[in-house]
Amino acid sequence: MKIEQISGPEIIPHDVTEFESMLRYEDLQLFGDFGFEKSGKIIFTRAPARLDVMGGIADYCGACVFEMTLEHAAVAGCQARSDRELRALSVGTEGRFLPGLRICLDDFYVNGNLKSYDQIRQLFAQNLQTAWAGYVLGGFYVLLKEKKINRLPHGATVVIKSRIPMGAGISSSAALEVAALTGINHLYGLNLNALEIARMGQIVENRIVGAPCGIMDQITSAAGQEGKVLSILCQPDHILESVPLPPRTQLIGINSKAKRSTSSSAYIDARTAAFMGLTILQKELELKELEDNYLCKLSVADFRQKCWKVLPKQMKGKHFLDRYGETVDTVTQVDSQKTYRIRSRVEHPIYEHARVQRFIQHIKKANAEPENVRRHLMAAGKLMYASNWSYRYRVGLGSPQVEQLVRSARKIGMRSGFYGAKITGGGGGGTVAVLCHGDISNALVQITAAYKLAWGLEAETFTGSSPSASEFGHIVLQLEKE
Repeated sequence: MKIEQISGPEIIPHDVTEFESMLRYEDLQLFGDFGFEKSGKIIFTRAPARLDVMGGIADYCGACVFEMTLEHAAVAGCQARSDRELRALSVGTEGRFLPGLRICLDDFYVNGNLKSYDQIRQLFAQNLQTAWAGYVLGGFYVLLKEKKINRLPHGATVVIKSRIPMGAGISSSAALEVAALTGINHLYGLNLNALEIARMGQIVENRIVGAPCGIMDQITSAAGQEGKVLSILCQPDHILESVPLPPRTQLIGINSKAKRSTSSSAYIDARTAAFMGLTILQKELELKELEDNYLCKLSVADFRQKCWKVLPKQMKGKHFLDRYGETVDTVTQVDSQKTYRIRSRVEHPIYEHARVQRFIQHIKKANAEPENVRRHLMAAGKLMYASNWSYRYRVGLGSPQVEQLVRSARKIGMRSGFYGAKITGGGGGGTVAVLCHGDISNALVQITAAYKLAWGLEAETFTGSSPSASEFGHIVLQLEKE
């Protein structure tokens, strides 16, 4: 079999070349019945994981967030089929595979009409072993449902190879969605831009998979810049700027290996309570700032002066529903039997929005004032510790494992190059983001060794950045039988 690269960037990340090598040296046999055909074009795309530097779960309230692409990424290979079948296969380490899924484009329809999101969610959830394919094949349905394409003229095979650890809090799911959707975009010639792909990816996550995430993960993976940190105003998805880090400064992630999930009850309850608070403020005060349903349009001062006393500390779901009805959030529902903490869950995103803006200013000033780098990094680090405190005490998220990593970073401190640390993403476990300056190699060994002694877990470190899906573009390989 002959394989020829007919387009693509000159510099190709090693994870893409590894995937390409599997084709060249395994002659497609590795992929079995679920894999690529032995002739035709394969489109390779790549989408990185992200490090949530500041902002985190406040994205669903319209906060500003600060996100960075990581070296770890998901690579997708997409090939057109001559039939109406959709196939998804995931290649693991050492050539192992997750159970693949086959469906037909006709499975998206009933009586000639597209099925509902709920029906498609059930389609992908039928078998737990293949439920992962919803992140990949769900994009085909979303593009039809959101009218980005009227009909799909043929099926496709999508093979995924990801180096992003699941459950680490660095958005493995968004990378899968963005890598697959970027491939689909080129396969069918849809000409979607990075933001449109991010929006479609969020819909896959919310409506197909059923995880109530905001949009920051998909935007970072689709539109971030290598070596810079992306500032996003989530009202709903406005990219503000890409900010370089000061010299000798880096942002790293330390994966606690503690389990976490954005579909956990703590995360969902926190989000639900925030939208309950929004509804109460809208109906009790009729504030103009909240007409667009973004809590973070309130300043901290206005919140303290006008809103704090109006919000109950806690409220039972039934009492809320009887008085105010459902919230405007389309991906959560108020449980009548639960008691929700309202005031603190509203406080967090409003204060976090202000913290992120100040954090970005300190990073920019550290770049502009080399003589004051350490002073600005120290101020930025304090904001990270404040964010971590708010996650834990205002939102009720976190884990003892994550807290130890944050405390260790703070204890070792600036003398060893650690200026700030915080829990990331949906909270509850996963990865800690750390702001560092200078040589931190010895200090990092100390932190991870103490962590292993305490918990018996081998912490994993994420360093470096890589191109987003839009920066990388795509590679086209031509397969020809010899």
